[in-house]
Order: sequence, then C-alpha cells, then structure tokens
Amino acid sequence: MINRVEIKMDAKVLVRTARVSPIVMTAIVMAICFVLDRVVDLVEGGSLFYTYTLNWDYLQASLQGDIYAMDMLLNNLPASTASSFFFSTLVSLFTVVLNGGYYVYCIGIRRGAEMPYATLLDGLSVAGKLIWCWLQITVKIFLWSMLFVIPGIIAAYRYRFAYYNVLSDDSLSAGDAIRLSCRQTQGYKGELFMLDLSFIGWSLLSSLTMGLLNVWLTPYMTLCDLAYFEEGQRRAGRGAFNGGPRPPEEDPWGSV
Repeated sequence: MINRVEIKMDAKVLVRTARVSPIVMTAIVMAICFVLDRVVDLVEGGSLFYTYTLNWDYLQASLQGDIYAMDMLLNNLPASTASSFFFSTLVSLFTVVLNGGYYVYCIGIRRGAEMPYATLLDGLSVAGKLIWCWLQITVKIFLWSMLFVIPGIIAAYRYRFAYYNVLSDDSLSAGDAIRLSCRQTQGYKGELFMLDLSFIGWSLLSSLTMGLLNVWLTPYMTLCDLAYFEEGQRRAGRGAFNGGPRPPEEDPWGSV
C-alpha cells in the first residue's frame, strides 16, 4: 500500500532543497505559456487578453441571468482562420514538448540529480513521440468521453503515465508507452484518484491567487505523481526509471 503522506512530505522536501529550484523552473514554464497564450489571443481575438475579457463578460452575464447577452457573446466569437488555427495548433504542440522537458527535469530531481534550466529543451529529443502520444491520448479520451463522462475520466487515469514512459525509456514508441501505462495503472486508478482529491484544497487556494501559487503547487504535485509512477513501474516489473535520457551527474542512478 503506497504511503501518500510520506510521498507528499518527500515531495515538499525536494521542492525546497533541489539544487536548481523547482519554483524558478516552474515560473519560467508558466511565463513562457502565458506569453504564448497572449499571442494566441492577439491572433485569434485581436486583443492580448481576449480570453480573459470573454470569460469575465460571460461570467457576469451568467450571474445576472442574461441569456440574451450570453447568446450574443457566443454568436459573436471571431471566426477561426486557417492561419490562426495553424498558429494555435503550433503553440499547443510546442507546449506538449515544453512540458516534456519539464517532466524530464522533475524526473531528474526525483533521482537526486542537479538538472540545469536547459533541461526544458530535452523534450525536443523526443518531440515526435511526445506529440504522437498526446494526439493518441487526446483522441482516445475524447472517444471514451462520448460514451459518458465517467469512462473519459477513467481513460485519463489509464493513460496517465504515458508521457513519463516516453521520457524515461527511449526504446518505447508512443503506442508502447500508452499500453505500458494501462498496465501500470491497472487496479491502481483509485489510488491516483485519491492523490488528486488530496490536492483539491490547494487547487482552490491557487485559484484565489489567480494561479500564482502554481509555481509551488505544480512541482509539488508532479513530484508526487512521479512517486506513484515509480510504484507503477515496479508493479509492471520494471525499474523506477528504465532507460531514457540521463541527467548530467556522475551517478545518475543515485538514490533520491
């Protein structure tokens, strides 16, 4: 039985003591994503904060019960052009690869390594696999969700470790990583659900800070998730991190 309390305590220690700060690394990723989102808003809506403005106006109309205003907002959404669709898709794919580099960083500090800021670029080495994995998972979850919401949620848990598999074992294809994730999470989804449930309070608190708390919460949650991934690896008869890119240190397999 996995000890969630102990895992969360260990993750907090890692966030505090890692030689390259997870908080700074997360802030860099968040800043890059924020800038990209603003550019997408500018291309699609003609304003840097188009999405925020639209959401705020829609929320106000909803609270006032103004159905006409809500319909007007939805009917007057800017038409997507080929160029804006291409750009937003490109940004989405880049974000997948950027997150891959962030996961490599988190895997490294779980292993006790000093991971430089340049680690964020490590996702580029497996960009094709990450993107293909993301596309397959997105389609699969969408199709399961069409049956009902619950099957879609279960599917999300089933494929949860696929990205970690791609990044920690470069011998796996995207399909192999997804299938391995299904094995790793078999009979284990309830544990993962309880882990996510334990972060609800922090997520609500983060929303009150307009997401600023995520610079601490994101690495904390990711490191906890990786501890569960290690357990999933053992359940599948594998080492904690089989193969894949190794962090730059003399003993990359050293204990955490």
